[in-house]
Amino acid sequence: MKNEIAEIDSVMNLSEAMGNMDGDAELLQEIVGIFMQTGAEQLATLDNAIAAGDVREVALRSHGMKGGASNFCARKFVAAALKLELLAKTGSLDGAPELLATMKASYAELEELTVLINWDEVAQNWSR
Repeated sequence: MKNEIAEIDSVMNLSEAMGNMDGDAELLQEIVGIFMQTGAEQLATLDNAIAAGDVREVALRSHGMKGGASNFCARKFVAAALKLELLAKTGSLDGAPELLATMKASYAELEELTVLINWDEVAQNWSR
């Protein structure tokens, strides 16, 4: 059970995210929902920017996605987006497709996890 919780925490640390939202599960659910609704399109835009060699757009988009995911403590996704952002800021996109693939895999993990969250239960069981 402990390993299972550690794995979930590395995808999204729900307890920390609830703390960041002062225990407002409804707000957290809304933020996660917006990110998940727009994420696939944003990843596709990133993919196109990488293909076009647009380092500025890659840096901007990866930064925005990193910020969105950090709101709900999606550590794996945030780490991958940060690496891509920093790479683009060097003016290079060498290795960018691999970093984007990591972001896409982390996004898929988030998709699997977020549909399983019982937000009412989160709200009832959260304690500071």
